[in-house]
Amino acid sequence: MKEYEYEKIYELLKSFNRLDLASQLMLKRSFDEINSILSMPEWQDTKFQGLLTSNIWQINYEDIRKIITMPEWNDAKFQGLLTSNIWRSNYEDIRKIITMPEWNDAKFQGLLTSNIWRSNYEDIRKIITMPEWNDAKFQGLLTSNIWNSNYEDIRKIITMPEWNDAKFQGLLTSNIWCSNYEDIRKIITMPEWNDAKFQGLLTSTIWCSNYEDIRKIITMPEWNDAKFQGLLTSTIWCSNYEDIRKIITMPEWNDAKFQGLLTSNIWKNNYEDIRKIITMPEWEDAKFQGLLTSTMWNSNYEDIMKKIYLPYWKDNKYLQLLVPSIFSISINNIEKGITLLKQYNIDQYVTNKCLRLKTEFLGNLLEYLVANDIDLITFNQRTQQYGLNPILSCEKGQLKKKYNIDIDIIKKGGFSK
Repeated sequence: MKEYEYEKIYELLKSFNRLDLASQLMLKRSFDEINSILSMPEWQDTKFQGLLTSNIWQINYEDIRKIITMPEWNDAKFQGLLTSNIWRSNYEDIRKIITMPEWNDAKFQGLLTSNIWRSNYEDIRKIITMPEWNDAKFQGLLTSNIWNSNYEDIRKIITMPEWNDAKFQGLLTSNIWCSNYEDIRKIITMPEWNDAKFQGLLTSTIWCSNYEDIRKIITMPEWNDAKFQGLLTSTIWCSNYEDIRKIITMPEWNDAKFQGLLTSNIWKNNYEDIRKIITMPEWEDAKFQGLLTSTMWNSNYEDIMKKIYLPYWKDNKYLQLLVPSIFSISINNIEKGITLLKQYNIDQYVTNKCLRLKTEFLGNLLEYLVANDIDLITFNQRTQQYGLNPILSCEKGQLKKKYNIDIDIIKKGGFSK
């Protein structure tokens, strides 16, 4: 391209305020062709505006004009295809794809996303017309993730005889397209799936892992130890082999006080956090050992550490809070709630249940009880102990149902974890 024409094109792009369209591909187009493309009236229609990117220069003007003016774009089900990925295909392929009668069948309409342009017409036609889609167990695979695979892989995957075995049918979700046929075949034919203890792992989250990792995880000898078998649920696939190996081989699991932590919730955390949590010296203190249940894994190391180091645990009057539910209460609620109860000289009766209330809401309840001359502390006949009035542990719905108290006539409050 001559320099003066390049300058004309640059000025043209400036006039359309579209310098973002400049690319090396564009330089293979003439000034007149670029002008014709940019001047197409269809760009005023919002549904086409996402197509005007530098990818457009892969296609010539005539093809672009024929593609853009196809009447099918007036049908809502095709409008998700209108992204710049469309320029990977030529007009003839696009026309044949869009006019396939199968798109009138509801079960195929989830495939109509811009991912479809990763495939060509021939592959799409062969995929869509596979008779297996008439089998209900395969219909969950019909999402746009399918275009991550090619026809040959899809055909080999779908026709695997193992799908007739009920224990594998839970794997038939669109996550399967994250894997290729060879990995899927090797995973499905692992002999370990005949062992009942591993069958809980057969959910579609398995496709988050590759065959090599799955094989190494499944063949770990530690699964023969009963104390680890509760970890064998599909949440294990949130972790990778290296983390799983390091977690399982921690010597602390030989200590009885930690064995209650060995549930599948553990996979919400990574090895580094688990190691730091388990090796905290505070677990040697009997007052903290009641916290060692699997609910702990809903928190991260930082949160656990901050709660364990709160100053309240030096005072026996707060030790009733050291139960697993403490991990579902924010530190802000703990600190503000205790401070508030202290103002009424009833902090020794604090409970986790009342600390779950927003402090403002708890304050409103306290003011209401005092204003109505209702005791803040009551005697529980069942436990034969004094404690907070149960009203101070109630959320809004319970107050109305159980005590006929409409909190809206007091003040607006709330309930939070």
